[in-house]
Order: sequence, then structure tokens, then C-alpha cells
Amino acid sequence: MRSKIEKIIQNHTDSIVSGNFSPPEGPCPKCLEKPKNFKLHECKKRNFRYICESLVYMMLSLLARWKCPICKCTFTDYPFFALPYKRYVMIDIERLTNDYIDNNQSYEQTVSHDDLPIGFKEQEGFIDERKLSKTTLWRWISFFGNLKNTINGALNLIRQKDSNCRMFRKIYPVSPNKYQSLERKLIIQNTMKLFHINEFFQLKHYFGNSIFPRFASSCGWS
Repeated sequence: MRSKIEKIIQNHTDSIVSGNFSPPEGPCPKCLEKPKNFKLHECKKRNFRYICESLVYMMLSLLARWKCPICKCTFTDYPFFALPYKRYVMIDIERLTNDYIDNNQSYEQTVSHDDLPIGFKEQEGFIDERKLSKTTLWRWISFFGNLKNTINGALNLIRQKDSNCRMFRKIYPVSPNKYQSLERKLIIQNTMKLFHINEFFQLKHYFGNSIFPRFASSCGWS
């Protein structure tokens, strides 16, 4: 039986192959101008990874790249399940990142399933001994924690909607076991803040959509 994310990736691939997809809306993530339309530049391959219980599976798909008629720059339009520079799908990145920052567990515990390391599905004729690395988990956390423009931009939008939102009174304590430097502590706190902001962002009486990928893209993924 195919997993839900596998079906989502396949549907996305089919839409790209058939040409049944629309140009991105909103400003160009490079120049922040909003042209009348973007021109399709190319479709590039991306091998997505997704986790099902204790195994990592891989699935080939396509990503559309577009050209801005104003600045002439090209950019990738990411579907909701993808992030820039990340092979794993958003649903798994978000789930494991949340597991780590919201719970008193180690990196090793987070990248395990039923106390066993998460491994890679064997390919036909090839034994894959790789495991999901704890350094991969940290790269996800640091990616989110460094999206400062996205965090500030989202906060400003929520403040315009509701300046008394209880979110502004939220503090983000980090267990001393999770960091050995102030820099790492701040990155983890920023990630916690971003995920908390995203919960409000998705509420219908705010914006009804996730920060990812559209809003984060409009902030230049920074």
C-alpha cells in the first residue's frame, strides 16, 4: 500500500509532466517585484526522501523553475511538501524537528523508531546501510532557526491583524541539555518561535495558510 505522501508526490509529478500546473503567484523571491506573469524556465529532477516507520524511501519527482521578466532571475517554485536544499519532505522534517524541540529527547532518540535507528530502504540489488543522521536533524533545525526575515515578517503580519495576540507573550525555554553555546540556544529558540508562529498563521481568522513555502519564499528563505 502506498503512503499518503507517496501519492502526493506522484500527483505533483503527474501534473508537471502533463503541463497541468499554474505559474506561481505573488512577488518574485529575488527582486520582490510582482510581474504580470512568470515564464517557465525549466523542470529539474529532485529525488525526494520520505520516512515510513523505520525506513527512508526515495522517490523521483520534478520541480518547476521560473524566470522573472523584471529582474531576469530564475527561481524554483516549491510544492507544499518541499523545502529548498532539503531532500526530505516537509512533513517529516517538521515532525522530527518538532519532536526534538518540544520534547526532552536527544538527537539519537529523535532519529530512531521503536528504539532502532531509522535506516534506508534497500534498492533492488543493493544493500543500503545508511542511517538517518543526527547531523541531518540539526541541519533542519538550523535552517528554520536562521529564517529571521521570515520570522519577523510573519510576526508583523500577525501584529497587524491582532496586536494583542497571546503569541507575543510566549517565551521559549530550551533545556540546557540541548545546547552548549548561546548561538545554538538562539537557533533552537528561533525554530520554536517559527513553528509557534506558523500555528497561528494557519488559523482561519489569521491567514489560513502555512508560512511554507509561499510566505517564506517571498522573504527570500532568509
